[in-house]
Amino acid sequence: MNELFERVRKEYGVEIRDENDMTNAWKLVEALKEKGWVVYIITAKGREQVDAWHEKFGSLFAQFGETPNFGSVLEGICSIALLVRELEKNGTL
Repeated sequence: MNELFERVRKEYGVEIRDENDMTNAWKLVEALKEKGWVVYIITAKGREQVDAWHEKFGSLFAQFGETPNFGSVLEGICSIALLVRELEKNGTL
């Protein structure tokens, strides 16, 4: 997770201290919202899903036929934020 947190820090300037730092992870959700993304979080016993949707792109994971399962909601938020950044860099959005 530390590598994931480091990538988030580099790309977004958001410092996530540890696996329980949802306060700072939520800053990523707010940043995505400002860019027009809708963030979906689904939690249940044994099920942690995070996905995002944008009117110009559609569902982040449905595009690839994948289910957005993660080890934790925090991991999912970080991962989708980084995927969105990649789309931006590649000119997909």
